[in-house]
Amino acid sequence: MKKYPLAAAIGLMAMGSVAVQAAELRFASGYPQGSITSDALGVFEERLDELSGGDVSVRVFELSLLNLRETPAGIRDGMADMGVVLTPYFPADFPHTNMVAEVSMSIELTERGSSQAGLVYTGAMSEFIFSECTECRDEFAAQNQLFLGSAATPPYSLLCREKVDSLEALEGKNLRTSGAQWARWAESVGANPITMSVNEIYEGLSQGVVDCSVQSTSELSVFNLFEVVDDITVNYPSGTFSGVGSANINLDSWRSLNEEQRQALLEATSVLSAEFSWGYEKGAVDNERTAEEQGIGLTQPSEAMVEKNREFIREDLKTIASAYEERYGIQNADEKIERFRELLGEWRERIDGVESSEELADLYWEHVFSKVDVSQYGQ
Repeated sequence: MKKYPLAAAIGLMAMGSVAVQAAELRFASGYPQGSITSDALGVFEERLDELSGGDVSVRVFELSLLNLRETPAGIRDGMADMGVVLTPYFPADFPHTNMVAEVSMSIELTERGSSQAGLVYTGAMSEFIFSECTECRDEFAAQNQLFLGSAATPPYSLLCREKVDSLEALEGKNLRTSGAQWARWAESVGANPITMSVNEIYEGLSQGVVDCSVQSTSELSVFNLFEVVDDITVNYPSGTFSGVGSANINLDSWRSLNEEQRQALLEATSVLSAEFSWGYEKGAVDNERTAEEQGIGLTQPSEAMVEKNREFIREDLKTIASAYEERYGIQNADEKIERFRELLGEWRERIDGVESSEELADLYWEHVFSKVDVSQYGQ
């Protein structure tokens, strides 16, 4: 496949000094215009322009260059300079990243449960990959790309064609799932897990191919699912979708930037991570209110459903490490998961009291992104 390198050039001025032309990066978004992600990317564009003084800009292509399944290969081959990469869609390519993303349901067992889980997970994932998981970074490098930040959704719910308010109602249901942990959970309650890209969910629900989609209520508006959902079992089975590279970049594109341009891009991506995750958190609240206004049911899980869920999570935590060791040869998987859960606890404390996306971006920058050495990272 033909490559299209980053449009940045370095030339010598007449007096011998070096001038760097402004660089425009092509950003492939597999999300539609007007979505939460679209809004976050708009803030990212503005912030990058401010931070770089116009030396670096992004041109966002929303569902017009690459869809979500095409994005990793598109970044790898230079079809786009940057894009949103959903690693659980590619289990063999990103096993270390997916392993820690897969323990997200464990937040349900903590004292505060799933409150602000997406904000917590974004901070922990970003710190873990940037600072502690060499293998994660190697996975991205093997795909000719570089990780520049994470993002995560609020807790997952069941978005259904009909009410699901008991374990009996779950039996035999076809449930669209987006990660291995939810597929295992579906099987544990007698349901059938179905793999389907988010871009296909509307059609899958409308045609009855799936009975429910396991995802966050914030995506009701992102993918216009209000039209095909009749009832929502709220915050059940929980867990966040956190295997997200919110702004992965082609390695050649990153290396063609000078250090000042990289620094500006990195700070702007800390803002993108915050806007992405905060937008989803707010979107979940807004969409649940809209759903109720439109006559869509908001169902709370029964006590039996909640207890069964907790039993599954406790048992599943014991199997995740061994499964990744056996399937992908990951060494010391249990130690890595334990360390990551420690980071989740630290980020739970940091996030407490945050009241805006701006405050969240400041936290991400202070504790994670500002510590990345752009002269060494990705070189």
